[in-house]
Amino acid sequence: MGIVYFVGAGPGDEGLITVKGAEKLKSCDVVIYDRLACEGLLNYTKPGCKKIYAGKQAGMHYKKQEEINQILVDYALPGNVVVRLKGGDPFVFGRGTEEIEALEKYNIPYEVIPGVTSAIAVPECAGIPVTHRGVSRSFHVITGHTNTATGVPECNYKALAATGGTLVFMMGLANIDEIAGSLIKEGMPADTPAAVISGGTTAGQKVLRSQLGRIAKEVKENNLFSPAVIIVGETASYNYNYNNYSYNKNTSSFYETICFSRKTAGIVATRVLREKIEEGLRISGTACVPVCDMEVEAVSAEGLIKELEDIEKYNWIVFTSRNGVILFFDVLRNIHADIRRLSHIKFAVIGNGTGQQLYKYGINADFVPSEYTSAVFAKELSRIILPGETVLLPRAVQGSKELTDIFTKENILYKELEIYDVKGHIMPGADYLEKLSCIIFLSASGVKEFARLVKENGKELPEGIKFVCIGEVTRKALEEEYGMEACIITASGNNAEGVIDIVKEI
Repeated sequence: MGIVYFVGAGPGDEGLITVKGAEKLKSCDVVIYDRLACEGLLNYTKPGCKKIYAGKQAGMHYKKQEEINQILVDYALPGNVVVRLKGGDPFVFGRGTEEIEALEKYNIPYEVIPGVTSAIAVPECAGIPVTHRGVSRSFHVITGHTNTATGVPECNYKALAATGGTLVFMMGLANIDEIAGSLIKEGMPADTPAAVISGGTTAGQKVLRSQLGRIAKEVKENNLFSPAVIIVGETASYNYNYNNYSYNKNTSSFYETICFSRKTAGIVATRVLREKIEEGLRISGTACVPVCDMEVEAVSAEGLIKELEDIEKYNWIVFTSRNGVILFFDVLRNIHADIRRLSHIKFAVIGNGTGQQLYKYGINADFVPSEYTSAVFAKELSRIILPGETVLLPRAVQGSKELTDIFTKENILYKELEIYDVKGHIMPGADYLEKLSCIIFLSASGVKEFARLVKENGKELPEGIKFVCIGEVTRKALEEEYGMEACIITASGNNAEGVIDIVKEI
């Protein structure tokens, strides 16, 4: 028998998951996730993890609750480690208790890992405190809809109107007319500050501050979308954000979007590289918005397993990315191979980042090129490989032909293995392309996926947008997609640090 971990995914920003929650995602066999759980968190999972979407939204349930309960049972009983990834916190309007009751019928073990609830995090990330000394000494969290024929929340509006604290309505955007009207009817002043935060803590965050008597009308005028949090009370007029939004305290109602008042860079990268870029730019005051998330997908491991069984015939293993290193050693571990079988092998890596990843497995690279490009890597490595020595090259499906062409020209004996692919997923930040200072690309595959997704989703790039890329291969991909006249800036050093330095100067 397996185990189920109920993991709170947090309010939307994937960085707001707990450390323990992230650890469970990395080790699970199956993840069952909600609509409100950030899909970027799925990148934490190991290769081969089964991902099941069980999202629900008003009037459009993808799976019924009973189906979700049964899925949990079906995957846990055979012995899988299952993560039930739920937006916010599992016990705050998340129906986590119902799912636990289904497991208890079969005596399936489980653990609840709390999440950062949207009820508090979404307002505070928009600058709204739910409590404030002398203003609001309490806050109340209310569901904004019910499972009735009408879906209208069954609230004691008289008690809520008289409470004096901050009211936080979850999942109530469709019923905002009813909520606002009922509060006013029960005595709450129409000029009470109110706010609606749509897509809170994500790149698509939108904040509307108004008054209770006007908030419903202005929500419709500004086309706010779910998921959204409604805040009613004096603190809804507060805006504790440093250099994020243009805020005019003399106006009683205004509309905000995510912080584009400062320099903002869009990023097309995998989660690991994106986090590295974000960390490097944060101190300079540059905001980063993911516009296309690149996810590594392991392909069939059969080819690599076959070569590992006869690894003694190879003299070199060549890695062109961190992903290749990770997946190689994952397969090595999964087949319970003795790492000492690699003792005769030399390792070559394309750059310091890949070398650092290799060192995590206790191995120092024997060769790093003077420049981190495929051409220099292949040429310099070809000079030191002895006649008759053989090379194993585990890498991406879309790996650069430049490297293998040079190996062929130099008569290097090599075996190329395609062990992973990289697929793109459009992110909410793509809705704000016209407000970006630049877009950062860290791979040629990222360029191709971004161009495909932009076209498929009907997005348009603003004229003159700056592209910042990590090397010549990525630059060539940009030129192929957007023409020689595109404004492309290539980082010196062909590494993340070089990209960060360029963006700081833009």
